[in-house]
Amino acid sequence: MVKRIIRNLYFLAFLNGFLIATLFYFRMEANYEEELFSAIRLNIANKVNLRDNQDSIVVKVMQGCNSLLGNRANFFRGQNLDGFKVDYLHPTSIDLMTANGACGSYAMVLARIFQNYDFSVRIAQMKANGIFAAHNVVEVKTNSGWAVLDPLFDVYFKKPGRGLASFADVKNNWNYYRKQLPVGYDSTYKYEDVRYSNWGKIPFLMPTLKKLLDFIIGKQKADSISLRTYFLRMYDFYFYMILVLYIPIFIFTVRRLIKTRLFPQQNIPLTVANIVRFLKIRLEGKRSTLNSQSSTFNAS
Repeated sequence: MVKRIIRNLYFLAFLNGFLIATLFYFRMEANYEEELFSAIRLNIANKVNLRDNQDSIVVKVMQGCNSLLGNRANFFRGQNLDGFKVDYLHPTSIDLMTANGACGSYAMVLARIFQNYDFSVRIAQMKANGIFAAHNVVEVKTNSGWAVLDPLFDVYFKKPGRGLASFADVKNNWNYYRKQLPVGYDSTYKYEDVRYSNWGKIPFLMPTLKKLLDFIIGKQKADSISLRTYFLRMYDFYFYMILVLYIPIFIFTVRRLIKTRLFPQQNIPLTVANIVRFLKIRLEGKRSTLNSQSSTFNAS
């Protein structure tokens, strides 16, 4: 029964149409989201001058993100947003519009903005009170190295010499850097440890992948991979996922169409040679019909 439905041309026509419409939807949403973040970058660019180095630009980007999301977070605080897009697709534009995910939303939006600047970026899951992901911050790579930023509190750290501090810098010299924190900063966030990916989120699959990466690129590099930064453009991800699914379905549909319309008999194999032979017969048949009609017209 299922096999018959799958091979039915009407069902295949519907399935192809549905997948094409889905591809158009994800492509349009991806373009719209890209325009939003491009507009944010353009706005921030107006505040950058020629004297700004990369560290200064990074700080201004974070400050712009904090200012943008701060008002929206106050507006949407306490509201329970749901729906297909929020619950299942959850693109970064939802975090941009509502900041409803607190530090997670701020981190996702800031990381996406940095990607528009072509900065290397990773989302860091901070450990607090012995629990990882108690708070999310962002690390971005500049000419002076990795710099840790907390967009929720508009916090960055300056090294004793020159440049911005990384998470490791702050962790290893907490007594020095804690003095740079603003009043009201959560006292439980002591930068005691960090992870960039939760490799235990999907049992067996992700731990196996992590062991494989440890072997291929080394444990230190594997530990620094931030998987969440690869899924900031969710609409693009869904688009290519559906495209990969659609291509074999489209090929199967074309084969079924040719087989059903051109070679309805089961004993005729579907080969290129048979298709060419069929087209020649059809073409010669049309020519014969046209010649016959022309002869009739001339005779009259």
